[in-house]
This record gives sequence, C-alpha cells and structure tokens, in this order.
Amino acid sequence: MLLVCISVLGRYLFAMPIPDDLVFSEYLMIFIVFLPLSSVQAAREHVFVTIFTEWLPNRKKVIFETFGVFVGLIAFFIVTVAVYDDFADAWEFQSYVDGPLELLEWPPKIVLVFGVALFTVRLLVDLIQSIHGIVTDTATATRSEEDRVLDAEL
Repeated sequence: MLLVCISVLGRYLFAMPIPDDLVFSEYLMIFIVFLPLSSVQAAREHVFVTIFTEWLPNRKKVIFETFGVFVGLIAFFIVTVAVYDDFADAWEFQSYVDGPLELLEWPPKIVLVFGVALFTVRLLVDLIQSIHGIVTDTATATRSEEDRVLDAEL
C-alpha cells in the first residue's frame, strides 16, 4: 500500500511515479497471501462457518471438517498443478511484464507454486490426522469463532 501511495504522490507532485509500481504490488501480494496459507491452516485459524454444525456432537463436526479438508485438498491439488504449469511456461519462454523495467514473470510464480504446494501438503497432513483421529476416536473439532473470541476477552 505504501508503495502505491508513494508512487501516486510522486506522480502528482514531481511527475515521477515509481516505474511498474502496480506490478511490484502484485508480486508482493503473492508473498503476503500465499506463503502464510499453510501456517494459518496448521493453526486452524481460517474462518469456519459453523452455523449449521454448532449443535452437532464432536464426532460429526470432525467428519464434516475432514470432508471439507478433503474437498480443499482436491481443489488445491488442481490449483497447484495449474500454477506450476503457468510457472513452467513463464520459465521456458522467459516471459516478462511489459513495462519500463520489463520484470520477469517466473520469480513470483515460483513463490506462488511453493506457497500453494505447501498449503496442499498441509491439507494432506490434516486429512491424514483427521482420519486417524476419527478411526481412533481421539479427534476434536475446531473450536468455533465465538468460543475463540470469548477466550480472548477473558
């Protein structure tokens, strides 16, 4: 955000914006959004919609969460393959962004592949742990947002 603000001020005050400022912002968003995904998943800090499952017993909540992780694993496996394919094309053709600096496209794309692949692996680990917990009857459902907020206030 600061990069764009400085570029806008430079454009209007000195007629000198930062070259390729929006491309830099786009590249930085990959680091901000996709690298921490697996960490957030490991801590189970994603927002959960529990309005329909709040009243269910623990075992059924765990089964629903496991199903959600399974669906997410399939979806993000497909995304990982697609993102890798996009990176491979950018690497092979040495694609660049048309602009004053002609920035290469593959460096942020390899970071994107890494972040999405790490998230996919984390989903696989969570799926295995959840299935093991269901089989051994030791799994506990993720706590609701309301419970987490109440704990934080105390």
